Amino acid sequence: MHDTSATRHQDGLRIIAASAVVILHYSDYFKDAGVGQFMVARTWHFNLFVDLFFVVSGFVIARQYFGRVNDAASIGRFLWRRLARIYPLHLATLAFYIALAGALHFGAARTDNPARYPLSDLPAQFLLLHAFIGERLTFNFPSWSLSAEMFCYLLFPTVALIAQRRKETVIALVALAALANSLWAWAAGMAAWADWINQGGAFRALPAFNLGMACYLFRDRIARWPTIPGALAASLAAFIVLGSLLPTMTALLAIYAIAMLAIQADCAGRETLLSRLRFDRWSPLTYSCYMLHIPVATVIITFGSRLLSLSPHERLILAPVAIVVLAFASIVSLRAFETPLRRYLTEAYDRRAIRPEPSPAISRQEGA
Repeated sequence: MHDTSATRHQDGLRIIAASAVVILHYSDYFKDAGVGQFMVARTWHFNLFVDLFFVVSGFVIARQYFGRVNDAASIGRFLWRRLARIYPLHLATLAFYIALAGALHFGAARTDNPARYPLSDLPAQFLLLHAFIGERLTFNFPSWSLSAEMFCYLLFPTVALIAQRRKETVIALVALAALANSLWAWAAGMAAWADWINQGGAFRALPAFNLGMACYLFRDRIARWPTIPGALAASLAAFIVLGSLLPTMTALLAIYAIAMLAIQADCAGRETLLSRLRFDRWSPLTYSCYMLHIPVATVIITFGSRLLSLSPHERLILAPVAIVVLAFASIVSLRAFETPLRRYLTEAYDRRAIRPEPSPAISRQEGA
């Protein structure tokens, strides 16, 4: 098993990033109150923390699998293991919203946003294609990033094979993917590609994922970079507080820089304020927290405020309740649902393999 302490800064950043996304989305539930409006205006840049996930994922996947996906059997096993990690909870949360859509259809529930539950989007959701052709903000909408991740996983064996011959090509792929996105956004008159979600989110993920891979391949050089004490914590704090003032693409570059500072600290084996605060202890809950925070908000904030007939200001009392419920639900989901099912699916696949080979152990980082 890989040493889980070797990525403690990246692990710490993952749970911080997930928490930031929760704050962003929960603020939107209270936008009719003054504090909610204030938070939405100053946390919109938190959506770019998803790109931090992509960078860390590229590093972790390369660390786990680089040089180990060289034939059809190993590629199949790799892709199955990734599906076994991300798909069950995606399917469970999607089923929750399908049931809710059914309740809305039969008049057992009501919503102010019926467009969030289009049946036409279900094929893309089931096939993890909703970062290409999905309808924006439907069902459990943060799951668009799973579709983007899966796209990166599908490309990983090819990129890894190329990098085994000449690892500098991965750096070129980072630049080419970013350039292609920029040219497409300019030619189509679209918003900055850092804002792509349902139509193009998969391509948004590529530069970040490849950057993470490149950082792994050049980790020895990165470890020798000169360091500035406190740079990681200071840059993270500055982005959280002041990132809303930055243009979108500048903010994206800041996220990339923060991710690389964390990778540099991990590669050099340095202690920083982030590692001393031990945020990495909570990193196994990152995926659960990310996937469950909207369903929890639907039940606690939306349904709760209606049941209790709360005004926009009164419903603020539901925010801490939702956060506590989310923490509890994340722990239960990880321990009682995600981990057992992932192990079962992985073992079932290996038993059915024609020529079973030892699989790399499931590490905490791979749970991203």
